[in-house]
Amino acid sequence: MMILPEFELARPRSVDEAIGVARAATDGFDYLGGGTDLLCNYKWGLNTNPTVISLRHIGELQRMADGSVGGGVTLAAIEKDADFLHDFPVFRRTLDRLASPLIRQTGTLAGNILVDTRCIWLNQSLFARKALGKCLKADGPECRVVKGSIDRCYANYSGDMAPVFMVLGGTMRLAGPDGERTLLLRDFFALDGIRRNVKQKEEIIVSLDLPSDAKTLRASYQKFRVREAWDFPELAVAASARMDGDRIEELSLVANAVASIPLWMDEIAAKYRGETLSDATIDAIAEDMRKAAKPVKATLLPPGYRKAMVGVMTARALREIRGDVVTEKQSGEAA
Repeated sequence: MMILPEFELARPRSVDEAIGVARAATDGFDYLGGGTDLLCNYKWGLNTNPTVISLRHIGELQRMADGSVGGGVTLAAIEKDADFLHDFPVFRRTLDRLASPLIRQTGTLAGNILVDTRCIWLNQSLFARKALGKCLKADGPECRVVKGSIDRCYANYSGDMAPVFMVLGGTMRLAGPDGERTLLLRDFFALDGIRRNVKQKEEIIVSLDLPSDAKTLRASYQKFRVREAWDFPELAVAASARMDGDRIEELSLVANAVASIPLWMDEIAAKYRGETLSDATIDAIAEDMRKAAKPVKATLLPPGYRKAMVGVMTARALREIRGDVVTEKQSGEAA
């Protein structure tokens, strides 16, 4: 049965107070934003802790202005912020395809950035995990996806907001026991499904911030999932470009949900800066992205199909950036 285990719930009113509670929780703790990911894992008995620290009552995490979004801002609040969506219209489509309206009412920006990596071996009930065989991420000796891997988990990153912030040049502000620090979001993630990122356990995501010149970028997020609503991505591609007419001045690309982190594809993007965004260029970039993606069997769909669809989603993203009308089912794009 999916019943929450017992835990002590703390409700701090400031970032400093929350960090203090975390440091005092010597037997282990988790921060709680909206709980749409964490509490599901708790019900499955996945990596639970005796202390849960709610961040929902901390005003500093709820601020949103001028391209800066607090870590505690709900996805629904971002979705309703007309000024933010006017400046960064790519988030309108991203949010519309993220989870469901009910989940967006509760889920937070930081929670989506920190969404736990997922895997068909991991995200099961305790009963199922015992029957199938436990994995490296939860009580087992090795990764079930890549047999023999005893020091790296291949569970899949499945957040939707991080890739978009990454291609827009977003930075992250973290607060912890040693004070505050800021880093580029693309430097935040660590290529391991257990470690996941470089955040210290006690650190809190205070905000994600976009530079002022991000408003001049054209961006697109193309997501492929099994169901049309609610579902995590089977794969996705985020892209942004600064254009001089039809010539690419700047290009950023991220392949999402095909590894344990959103993959920053800067080497591919660098090849095409200065090129005309023609059909031939789009096809070439899409093929490079397809070749670079190496998904493993951690989700429902076969890795080969997901790899092929990385190319399809890249082409769609670049066509949208070019100004084409992009539909869900482009003729001739079936993989």
